[in-house]
Amino acid sequence: MSKEIQWGVYHGEGNIVCTCDNCGYEHEVDFDGGAPDFREAQAEIRSMGWQSIKIDGEWYDFCCEKCRNDYIKNNS
Repeated sequence: MSKEIQWGVYHGEGNIVCTCDNCGYEHEVDFDGGAPDFREAQAEIRSMGWQSIKIDGEWYDFCCEKCRNDYIKNNS
């Protein structure tokens, strides 16, 4: 999975950084409620057209259908 937490200066705030596993494009989802909410982040990127799929037992994130298809084509 291509999501990591970047903690902010203050306790309980930061970003979940979602990275496309094909092109490297990043989208940041802010949080400030104490703990990062990966479900909220997933819902936000999905609404933007991102796709998360499981390939050979591992989760991957792609910013668009073209990136998903290119990754599968080049890594199968």
